[in-house]
Amino acid sequence: MCSSHRNTRRTLPKCEIASSGHPGYHSTKTASPAYFLFGPTRHSVASKFAAHVSGCAASDNHRSISLVRSGFSLVDVLVSISIIAVLISLLVPSLAKVNETARRVVCQSNVRQIGLGLVMYTNDHNGFLPPSRFVSDTASRGLASPEKMVTLRVDETEQGGSVTASTWDGLGILFATEYLSASKVFYCPSHRGQNPHSNYALAWGGQAGEIVCNYHYRGEGPTNRGQAQNGVVPTTRKLWLIDPAQSSLIADSMQVKSDCNHIVGVNFFRADLTVHWYSDPSSSLQEQLPDRKDQAIPAVVFNAWRALDSSAVSGSRGPP
Repeated sequence: MCSSHRNTRRTLPKCEIASSGHPGYHSTKTASPAYFLFGPTRHSVASKFAAHVSGCAASDNHRSISLVRSGFSLVDVLVSISIIAVLISLLVPSLAKVNETARRVVCQSNVRQIGLGLVMYTNDHNGFLPPSRFVSDTASRGLASPEKMVTLRVDETEQGGSVTASTWDGLGILFATEYLSASKVFYCPSHRGQNPHSNYALAWGGQAGEIVCNYHYRGEGPTNRGQAQNGVVPTTRKLWLIDPAQSSLIADSMQVKSDCNHIVGVNFFRADLTVHWYSDPSSSLQEQLPDRKDQAIPAVVFNAWRALDSSAVSGSRGPP
């Protein structure tokens, strides 16, 4: 290449570059500044890198624009919260029903364990049920206090009113004689009244004092197929003589309304060693009970036991 051509290439801001590398072959393309800095090979690499950088920048701009466009508005958030609130309101009653069903199963297990302890006691005591001061031995039942048969331990008091001793009674004898070893078996997880296990924790721990449970004890059962004689149904404290065998012996507390463990029914244990559910969706059994303990009377509890007996004998599981 002549010197005049070299001078022309150096002085001209734009010149014709040989694309093929052969002398004498000139292209009309204009060379970029990168060509002079990096040469023909590095020029292509630099061009690709610049194109890549510009493409990434364009992609980032597009992505940021997309993110802004895909965001939630305040209306979207409020609608979502409203939908979630509606779903929760629909699920809460179902969850409450499931929890109550689970507690009812635990209660039924408690009744069964107490019933089995009762049977073991009768086997060791010539067939007799655990005694209770609230069960009358007289035919007229004039001294019976069935409304108090939720008491496991009674305080013995002197005339001055001071507590001198605590005596186990009824179902409490099963715990005192170690036929049942867990105190919580006497308490229903659905109990909403004034006699939860926590109220008697110190007494169960060894201190003197009255103990009340969440289950009612009958202490006796009918004989003669439950037929009345001279206006009174004869009873017996021997388990194997109870007739009919479907007679109830243990049930959810029936002293006052607040003691009802389950509003829509009662778990109860029968003399034939089975556990059943007395369905009472209208709460008719609960409505018969008084509001306070000082209003409790024997007749209401007697009627409740008869209602449970009738449901078992007739094959139904609820009030007539």
